[in-house]
Amino acid sequence: MPHTDPTILALMALGESAGSARDDEHVAGCPDCRAELTRLAELVQLARQSGPGEPLLQPPPQVWERIAAAAGDGAVAREMPRLAEADSPGRPAAAKPAGPRPSRARRRGRLAAALAGLAAGLIIGIGGTAGVAQLIRSPAPATRIVAQIELRPLPQFPQWQNASGTAVMHATATQQLIAVTLTAPRQPGFYEVWLLARNGVSMISLGDLNSAHTGTFTIPPGTDLRNYSRIDVSLQPFNGSTVHSRISVVRGSLPLAAAGS
Repeated sequence: MPHTDPTILALMALGESAGSARDDEHVAGCPDCRAELTRLAELVQLARQSGPGEPLLQPPPQVWERIAAAAGDGAVAREMPRLAEADSPGRPAAAKPAGPRPSRARRRGRLAAALAGLAAGLIIGIGGTAGVAQLIRSPAPATRIVAQIELRPLPQFPQWQNASGTAVMHATATQQLIAVTLTAPRQPGFYEVWLLARNGVSMISLGDLNSAHTGTFTIPPGTDLRNYSRIDVSLQPFNGSTVHSRISVVRGSLPLAAAGS
């Protein structure tokens, strides 16, 4: 089966339901597509977490041209630079073009195509030597990988014997981040990421995975990782409860080096 279409991967990274069951199976079993989905998800996560004080960088014109080509419409290339200019201090936002607004599906499709085109354009522009997330992070404080943890199912939950996952812990001078990727079937409910204490009872919720079963989370400042040393992913029902469901899908332990980072 050919690799999953980049637009479908982009929609998955945006948290949308996209593709078919065969696409889900392919992404789950294809390291290349899964890695690309993780990069796009990190890009979306960074975009949603960006603060208002961070300066925006003006990409070179050829990036917008590639985005326009991927979207199949020159409107993207015309509109995006104006959006960047409108964010400049003291400069008013550009007037919106007249005419009917595109449908939500069409806007979502353009956004997905733009995201896929941006990822491809940036990678091609630098010779494929760095990922999209690394480029976006470049103006930010230096990030280093502290640990890579394999997440495995627990013996007491045989129904998850085919599930797996990874957790990559990053650190900057001011914060610690964990990027989690889960390979597991879609089930009623949602997957949530936790830090589990050594006593097996105390827990800290880091947040929910998106529909592509990926997510990047900030570890709360002051967390003692020598105690909260395990990463747990649970399947949570839609019942409004904020406590762990006691259904652990996969789990892994932080190395000692990560606790002292």
